[in-house]
Amino acid sequence: MTTATLATATLATAALTVATLAVGLCVAAPLAAQSVTPAGDAGLGRLLAEIERLAPNSGGAVGVGAVHIETGRAVWFNEDERFPMASTYKVPIAVQLLSRVDRGEISLADMVELEPADIHPGSGTISNLFDDPGVALSLRNLLELMLLISDNSATDLTLTAAGGPDAVNARMAELRVDGLSVDRPTSSLIGDYSGVETPADGRISLSEFRDLAGNVSPTDREAARATFATDPRDTSTPRAMAHLLAMTWAGQALGSMSTEVFKDIMLRVQTGTGRIKGVLPPGTPVGHKTGTIGGTTNDVGYIYLPDGAGHVITVVFVKDSDRPVPAREATIAQISRAIYDYFLFNPGDAGSGSAANPGLASAGGSARGDNPRFGVWKLRSDAPRPAINIMTYEPRGDGGMRITVESTNARGGESKWSYDTMFDGKFRPVMGRDGVETAVEVVDEFTNRITSRRDGRVTQVIINVLSEDGNRIDNEYRSTDANGNERVSHAVYERIGG
Repeated sequence: MTTATLATATLATAALTVATLAVGLCVAAPLAAQSVTPAGDAGLGRLLAEIERLAPNSGGAVGVGAVHIETGRAVWFNEDERFPMASTYKVPIAVQLLSRVDRGEISLADMVELEPADIHPGSGTISNLFDDPGVALSLRNLLELMLLISDNSATDLTLTAAGGPDAVNARMAELRVDGLSVDRPTSSLIGDYSGVETPADGRISLSEFRDLAGNVSPTDREAARATFATDPRDTSTPRAMAHLLAMTWAGQALGSMSTEVFKDIMLRVQTGTGRIKGVLPPGTPVGHKTGTIGGTTNDVGYIYLPDGAGHVITVVFVKDSDRPVPAREATIAQISRAIYDYFLFNPGDAGSGSAANPGLASAGGSARGDNPRFGVWKLRSDAPRPAINIMTYEPRGDGGMRITVESTNARGGESKWSYDTMFDGKFRPVMGRDGVETAVEVVDEFTNRITSRRDGRVTQVIINVLSEDGNRIDNEYRSTDANGNERVSHAVYERIGG
């Protein structure tokens, strides 16, 4: 039965909106919809009516979740109905893998050797190009292949590295993501759809799978597809997927570096250009993940609105469709454009989402504490991906600060180091860099001087200047080599949280 609700998104037990997630608070409960009449927000009512009008064009059942991150306003359509995730289930797999990286259990630089049983059917590059023995790829390579081009062989290797389906579901439970489960590797999922029995661990070579598939009769294949359509495994509600995306955006699911890795890869996804992106203005940034199998066609992710209008979590699921994939994609595209247009022209008050917590206004203000530098900062860089540099400034002691720097270079090499300061100009050791000490002193209300020395010799002085709005840091680096030669460079960091 079709259900549709118009809602302001809240966090059930804490009465916090998605906007509160953006300031990095601990989340106690998943997104919930509080039903109101369309008269409560006539614009959202019209958006909901447009979604209802467009949905039948898909030829199947449609589920939608659209949440404006900055204000928490939301529209839900069939939000608590389960839909096959297809390849959108690679989002929770990625979150669990990166959670293990955050805990130090694995590294994205870890190498994985591919064996014949790891080459699986379905979309991807590995099965086409890397089917000979002796190939090894890093977890970073596999993560990117899984998300960027939806490679199924990479997905199953990533799922294994993530700890398997049980570990993914345990992480979803920790995040209070209810209504989403990952239950099978892609080889088993495709096998069940095709009527092919696969090993419990999904490890079956491509040639073996093809041989078994060739022996499935048309009658048995149709029966398998009918059973697959009602299988509760590897399904999600629109609400659950939207909640996971909200948690990940807000830095509640992953650490700061892993959050940026996730967002960066999602922005570069190459599949599904006719779905969420389909009829948006050319060049609109969309971080997303697609999924397709049988009568299912999906796309989930983030739309980046122009002119400071914010970001919209957008989940559109289609199942049980009897129409060609392009018709389903067109429906996703039209619904996504309606969502884009509404929130672009009605961005709302970004501070309104924290009304349940009067002490919090937006990503700035009192949420930053006494020091306006507290928060998470990302280097604005032209370096080739996967290069990322994240700084986290957090309170330490009575009036002090801990600065943590996490970086990945263009070759995928990772490093992490940190130091404490009381802004008194005294040298203190840098954790993660042997022999290095750093001293910080305050020049004026916007400027700090950071001096680094190695083995007693000053190697670098940084002039660190905070912008008046508190959302940008300009650094001038003056580095001196052992011969006394000085080199000057500059960098800009932009606030991404806290």
